[in-house]
Amino acid sequence: MNYYGHDDNKIDVVEKIMSLVGKRQYANALEFIDNLDSGDIDNPLILMSKAQCYLRLDMKKEAYDTYKETIILCNEKLNVENDPFVLNIKGNCNLILKNYIEAIECYDKVLDIDDTNTIAISFKSVALLRLDEQDAAFNCLERLLEIESSNNDIKLFKVQYLNSIERYDESLKILDEVFKDSYENPQAYMLKADALFETKRIDEALDNVNKSLEMNPKISYSWYLKAKIFMDKSDFKNALRYFDEALSIDNTVDCYFFDKASCYLNLFEYDKAYESYKKAFELNPHSGDIANADIFLDFIRDLKSVELISD
Repeated sequence: MNYYGHDDNKIDVVEKIMSLVGKRQYANALEFIDNLDSGDIDNPLILMSKAQCYLRLDMKKEAYDTYKETIILCNEKLNVENDPFVLNIKGNCNLILKNYIEAIECYDKVLDIDDTNTIAISFKSVALLRLDEQDAAFNCLERLLEIESSNNDIKLFKVQYLNSIERYDESLKILDEVFKDSYENPQAYMLKADALFETKRIDEALDNVNKSLEMNPKISYSWYLKAKIFMDKSDFKNALRYFDEALSIDNTVDCYFFDKASCYLNLFEYDKAYESYKKAFELNPHSGDIANADIFLDFIRDLKSVELISD
């Protein structure tokens, strides 16, 4: 879609970048963007894509700076025209930077122009969830389904929300509808596995998470969920393997480290448990709903000391 009235060559530039990002060729995408003329960079979508590449390559400072730069460019564009597309980009950059109020303000401006803009409604619901405004987020999801009642992607978005507030029976009913449409999607199987696991249907959960991984082995949460299933089966050695798979894809999620540490604890490997808990707390000081990380880590050390005394 030609959002800015670019000529065909500039549209080709955007499509090339989107193709590289879609193939997870982030370094190649960055090289391509860096070799563009300055006139081509005057596009918020390209600049936001550059920030995304930095983020996915774990170049956090560069990502942060480029998201901020994108917001400045969006403001320049919006001074000329109140473009919903640019407002959504500005909103998404603020969302990534955890400026949730500012993000919602952008999405609301989009919806003042077009109250059926599904991108704005979708990401507004994410920002509301981050602010723990669950009722308002749920209203956004209901609005999405009013606009596109047969859209399975939106149904999955609602399932993800329902899982997050532990309404698993409702999730499973929606997923039954989704699968009736022969909708083969790895995230659908992963979300179903999550709901089944939390409702203690462990073997069914394992079947579904395996289907998810067969379709896309690059979803870190699917590996994490498989690890938790094997922990539930007290198969801690295999659980550790699957935690490692999850962390090889995404090592920025504190609960991956926290639950991996709990696995080590069950195997009486206190040093490894300590290090894994420590990494979890570095990412989130209250990982595992622990009030005081230092006291908890001292307790893990004490467990090793007690074990040595017992020996």
